[in-house]
Amino acid sequence: MSVADLHHELSLPTAGTPSGLTVMLSHALGCDLRMWDGLTTHLLAQGHRVLRYDQRGHGRSPAPPGPYTMAELADDAAALIEHLGIGPVVWVGLSMGGMIGQELALRHPRRVRALVLANTTAGYPAEAQAGWAQRIEGIRRGGLEGIVDGALQRWFHEGFRAVHPATVALWRERVLACDPSGYIACCEAISQIDTTRRLPAIDVPTLVIAGALDVGTPPAMAERIAQAIPGARLVVLPDASHLSVLEQPAVFAATLDAWLARLPRG
Repeated sequence: MSVADLHHELSLPTAGTPSGLTVMLSHALGCDLRMWDGLTTHLLAQGHRVLRYDQRGHGRSPAPPGPYTMAELADDAAALIEHLGIGPVVWVGLSMGGMIGQELALRHPRRVRALVLANTTAGYPAEAQAGWAQRIEGIRRGGLEGIVDGALQRWFHEGFRAVHPATVALWRERVLACDPSGYIACCEAISQIDTTRRLPAIDVPTLVIAGALDVGTPPAMAERIAQAIPGARLVVLPDASHLSVLEQPAVFAATLDAWLARLPRG
């Protein structure tokens, strides 16, 4: 697949003194770059340049034949950074985006200035891998309609779903808009992620964010990542499950702001 086919948006700061940082945002499985709408507006107002993109099989990007590997998804990101001539970037990835970020930092270290790994994991136990296989089979039998409601229950906790039904309905529509074959191919990549033993080789500032209520990638998974990457910082957001940037946008943004302010410039 040509990197030129990846749908992306590169936005310049709208206010403040330019920070000199390019923040690259990478979305979760079943989402698209619109997952980052609120955070993008916030980061641009803080003086950051922002790049966000639709991963293969999602949004307006094509879905080449699968299965995919996490290495291929990381190579997509590296090729886009090179194509635009904007690296190194501050990578902010959530769930699948965080998995891609780990591989990107390991495979293409010169492309990454710093890492934010939110609601993600470095590997799944055997029983969770079996769950991914069941999800894939469910999509093959009944399409995305058969798995979307289970995904939404993991993404948003019960209290959020009760108060924000329109947001939940919006993201249900966006999951169903995904290419089923691309979704399956990404599931295959996710199910095989195994970066734990390689994480100590990551040599950039790293922030790990977890949601206290996240059952898909619980805080224990985030703790293992933070313990393995030298100097990594862990923050657990209260009242947040899997899509923490949507459930707790202000707290997520404030956490990111405080961490970005400590990054060396130049």
